[in-house]
Amino acid sequence: MFKSIFVFLISTLSKIAPALGAKIAVELFSRPKRFDRTLEEKALFKDAKQIKFSSGRIANQWSNNFDAKQPIALMIHGWESRGTTFHKLIRSLVAKNYRVITWNAPAHGASPGNKTNLLEMTFALAEDLKQEYITPDAIVGHSMGGAIIGLLSKLMSLPKSVTIISCPTDITGIFKRYFDLIKVSKRSQTLILEHINNLSQYNIDDMSLVNLTIYKQSSVLIIHDKNDKEIPYSDFLALKNKWQGGEFLSTEGLGHRRILRDDALVEKITNHILTLYK
Repeated sequence: MFKSIFVFLISTLSKIAPALGAKIAVELFSRPKRFDRTLEEKALFKDAKQIKFSSGRIANQWSNNFDAKQPIALMIHGWESRGTTFHKLIRSLVAKNYRVITWNAPAHGASPGNKTNLLEMTFALAEDLKQEYITPDAIVGHSMGGAIIGLLSKLMSLPKSVTIISCPTDITGIFKRYFDLIKVSKRSQTLILEHINNLSQYNIDDMSLVNLTIYKQSSVLIIHDKNDKEIPYSDFLALKNKWQGGEFLSTEGLGHRRILRDDALVEKITNHILTLYK
């Protein structure tokens, strides 16, 4: 009931005052919700060693000995998520003598803030990695985390091993689905896209994996479930049709989040990472 009233109000406002409607829509779009960790995540979190960056942002890391010579695997969570959602993969890689780092984006997990966007998240990650001299040997991104990897490739060299899971591959599609949800006017839609494109030197096309060629510098494993209700499977197919490299793996029945907890996929990703680090 509340949702339908809200949609009616913002839809109506966007027709009467498109600029104001666009401003409110962007504001709402930029405010992720925080959710509690699961019991499995809490159990893992107790064993974490914290990295606090000068920005105030937080990363957590796990290792069996924190040897400086250990290879590093970096995990990048999705929108309204946090690093510990990778708990099964973290345990798997630590058992293989990896140091695993999960970075919390602005307004996510233990990091400060209540507003952010893809650009800010990516710039923040690049800044924090540089500050702490962290050079990952493998990088894994889930959902928006995969999109971050794409844009990150414009700011720094990616490692040999890249894994992208349940990722939006065309950022335009994210906005189209948002516009359909809140039913803003066409004029407000145009203003929103203009605002996003003017935030930095990178526009929406620059942020979209379908327009990037990271498979040329890294061995990329791309995984997506056919029943994903948050990021459509068509994004995966579009990338598969566009890219001339990368390993594409489809699953069925795991959805958008449970895919991170599937034992077979955890093993697949672990082996993908181990094979390349030799």
